[in-house]
Amino acid sequence: MFGIIADVVIGLAFLIALIVGLARGFCRQFSRPLVGLISIIGGIALVAIIYPLIVGTGILDGFVAKAAGWFTKDFYTVQIDSVETLQATISDNYLRILSGHAEQFYGRMEGMLGGTNLEMTIGNFFGLTVVNVICEFGMWVILYLAIKYLLFGIKFLLEKITLVVVFKSIDKIFGLVWSMLWTYIIVIGVLLTTGEIVFAKFLPDLAEGFVDVINNSVLLTFFHGTNVLGSFVANILGMELLVVG
Repeated sequence: MFGIIADVVIGLAFLIALIVGLARGFCRQFSRPLVGLISIIGGIALVAIIYPLIVGTGILDGFVAKAAGWFTKDFYTVQIDSVETLQATISDNYLRILSGHAEQFYGRMEGMLGGTNLEMTIGNFFGLTVVNVICEFGMWVILYLAIKYLLFGIKFLLEKITLVVVFKSIDKIFGLVWSMLWTYIIVIGVLLTTGEIVFAKFLPDLAEGFVDVINNSVLLTFFHGTNVLGSFVANILGMELLVVG
């Protein structure tokens, strides 16, 4: 029963998106605030994908070494090879307030420094953190501006093209694709993904019921299997989506 209701609701959402996309076209949907929002989200997503690859090349190691040099006390240069070593290193300085979270601290150090050529030291960890903040923000600004002006350029060209009556159909097609894409992102990428994460993480006792709803819904089953965006978000959070089928 719930699976059928889900099919009807999702089908109506995409039908409305189709009608709105055809009626309004692309240019009328493409407002300045929307461009800003897409640019912000797109910049963040691209940084999350590209920046780890840059760090892995070792090209930033020199900058990290300089940043690590800002931390001059002896305990910053101690080689950390275990949680116990970390606890001993921070036991007599201001970092001892993190002793209760030493496992998480060590895991974070291992995650950040493990894929680099840098030694596992607190100084290098702090240095890499500083470099990451600066570089990620700088990269995000560049990508944000690039996406923003690219989208404005596309909109400008389409506005000029649609002045010619015969090309208005192009605007309608782009509008249809755009409307359907955003419906997919909201309904599947956000709502379905959030539901799966909430049930898997916080309501495991009820997860089986939610899986049954997905299994009994043709559309939810299809979208669950093709939810690339949801899988990407779940991986970032260190989680997995529900197992369906």
